[in-house]
Amino acid sequence: MQYRHFRQEGCGEARSLILHFNGWAMTPEAVQHLRLPLGYDLLVLWDYRTDVLDPLELGQYEEVRLTAWSMGVWAADRFMQAHPELRQRVRSATAVAGTGYPVDDHLGMPLEHCEQTLAELTEENRPRFNRRTCGGKSLRHLFKALAARPTDEIRAEMLRAYHDSLMTPQPSPKSEALGLWTRAYVGARDRILPLENQLRYWHGQGLEPILLPEGEHYLLNLFTDWQELWD
Repeated sequence: MQYRHFRQEGCGEARSLILHFNGWAMTPEAVQHLRLPLGYDLLVLWDYRTDVLDPLELGQYEEVRLTAWSMGVWAADRFMQAHPELRQRVRSATAVAGTGYPVDDHLGMPLEHCEQTLAELTEENRPRFNRRTCGGKSLRHLFKALAARPTDEIRAEMLRAYHDSLMTPQPSPKSEALGLWTRAYVGARDRILPLENQLRYWHGQGLEPILLPEGEHYLLNLFTDWQELWD
């Protein structure tokens, strides 16, 4: 995994951390428009080809606000399972347009859709893929960030989730994530993760998702402040 640590400026050492797991193929630009609340630092993680992460010193933070978008929900589950000492400091956990199973016919992205995406993700098709992913005017700010990541890198990222999904049992509820997530947002117009799959997953986790009628897969453009995600 890669990460970028944004620290609050001019306010001393922050005691609270927003820990955000990005979606597939994305970089911190996906959340650069969100205002950082006073007293918080921000740590953005992405690139899920591996769980290996350079050592991080997070001991200063007394509370953690966990957020995750899309495939980041799956990555966050894995990270929290590996770091129980950090999970104890999680005050809230908000999932945005994602589930704990990135590829699943009933609880995530349908297998056929994932395989079609992998088949179409080539160097020749990459410009069309980028335009389709960032086609709306509100998503243009993501286009350069997406294009900057090499095709083989983002393909390997999806393949890792795909293979993990095929090889690992995916029961509902997902026991290791029970009690972690406190809020989930789903978009009624999501064309990446079927709405019924997201609802089915979160109901299995004992959580009633918040439905955004105008929301597509990139729901973060409907928010302006990080605090809106958990308040």
